[in-house]
Amino acid sequence: MSLEPVGALLESAGRVAEELASSFTRKRGVVGVVYVGALARGFFDEHSDIDIVVYKKRGVRLGWPREKEYTYKGFTVDLEVRNYEKDLRRTWPPEERWVFLNARIRYDPEGLVRKLIELKARLTERERSQLLEDELRKAEWSLGDVRAWLHRGSPLSAHYMVTVALRHLLRSLALLNGLPPPPDKWLIHAALSAERRPSQLEKLLQCILECQRLDADEVERRLSALEALARWLTSQVRR
Repeated sequence: MSLEPVGALLESAGRVAEELASSFTRKRGVVGVVYVGALARGFFDEHSDIDIVVYKKRGVRLGWPREKEYTYKGFTVDLEVRNYEKDLRRTWPPEERWVFLNARIRYDPEGLVRKLIELKARLTERERSQLLEDELRKAEWSLGDVRAWLHRGSPLSAHYMVTVALRHLLRSLALLNGLPPPPDKWLIHAALSAERRPSQLEKLLQCILECQRLDADEVERRLSALEALARWLTSQVRR
C-alpha cells in the first residue's frame, strides 16, 4: 500500500521548506537541518504539515523557540530546534526512531546528522528482539483481557481490549520487519506496506476493525480474526 504524491502541493511545500531551511543554514552554530514527516516521505496532501528539525550546537542561541507550530504561506509548519549533543546522549523511543529512519537530510556539512541518525534511529538486533518479545507479551495479555471482560459481562470493555491487542500486534509486525514501531497514526499504513506480512492482512484488519454491534457475539467475531493475526506472528517469530 502506498500514498501517492500530490504533485503541485508537494512542490509548493518543498519550496516553502527550502526557504525556511535556508534561513537556518546561514546561521553560525547550526549542525544540520532535517525534513521529517510527509515531506521527507515524498508525498504531501491537505492534511500534511511541513516538519523541520534544526540541530544546533550546545550553548548556541538561534533566537527561535525550541518548538513552534505556525502557518506560513498557507502551510502549517512544525519547526523544532534540537541540541545536537543532547540528542546524541539520550535514548530515542521507538516511534521517534521510525520517524527519523524516514528523514531527509537537507543540510549536514560535517556529516554529523547522518551519523546521529545511523547511531540512534536504527535498532540493534538485541533491541529488536527484546521489543518484539515485549509487544507479543502485551498482545497476549490483552487477548486474555478480552476473554476476561466477556466473562465479567462487559462486551464494551472487551471490544476496547480487542483494539489494544491489535495495536501491540501491529507494533510486533513492524519489529518483525526489522523496523521500530511507528506512531499510532501510521500503524495500519506501515503494516499494509510491510514486506513481511500475512497474505490476507487487509481482510483480517477489516474483520478486526469493523464493529457493527457492541455485544458479545461481535467481540467473538473480531477476536477470531485477531487471534489469526496473532498466530501468524507467533509462527514467524519461531521460524
